[in-house]
Amino acid sequence: MSAAASIALTASGWIGAIAAVIAYGLVTTKRITPDSLRFQGLNLVGAGLMGISSTVYGAWPSAVVNVIWVVIGFFAIRALVLARRRAVAPLTGTLDEADLAAGAEATTDVPHVADAPEAVPAVVPAEWNSEQRTPVAA
Repeated sequence: MSAAASIALTASGWIGAIAAVIAYGLVTTKRITPDSLRFQGLNLVGAGLMGISSTVYGAWPSAVVNVIWVVIGFFAIRALVLARRRAVAPLTGTLDEADLAAGAEATTDVPHVADAPEAVPAVVPAEWNSEQRTPVAA
C-alpha cells in the first residue's frame, strides 16, 4: 500500500471516530435527539469510515462491530424516513407504494393540505421529535 493510501485510510478511521464521538456528545448534551436523522447519519458515516479503516488494517473485531453498526444505522434511518412519510401522508392525502406495502390504507376522505390549511395541527403532539417536527420512530 502506498504512503498516500495509508494516510487516507488512517484519516478516514479518525474522521469516522470523530463523527461517532460528536454524535454521542450531541445526544448526551441534548442538542440532538437519538431519533434524529443527524444523529443516525453521523453514526452511519462514522461506523462506515471506521469499518473501512479497521478492515484494511486487519482489526477484525472492530471491523465486524462497525459493519453491524452500519446495518443498525441503515435500518434506523429507513425507519425514520418511513415514519416521516406516514406522518405526512394523512395530511396530504397521498400514499406511495412503500406505504401501501407497509400496510397503510388509502382513503379519499382525507383533505389535501392545500385545500384545507386548517387540517394542519397548530400544536405538535408531545410524541413528535421536537427538532424536526416529525413522529418519533417506534
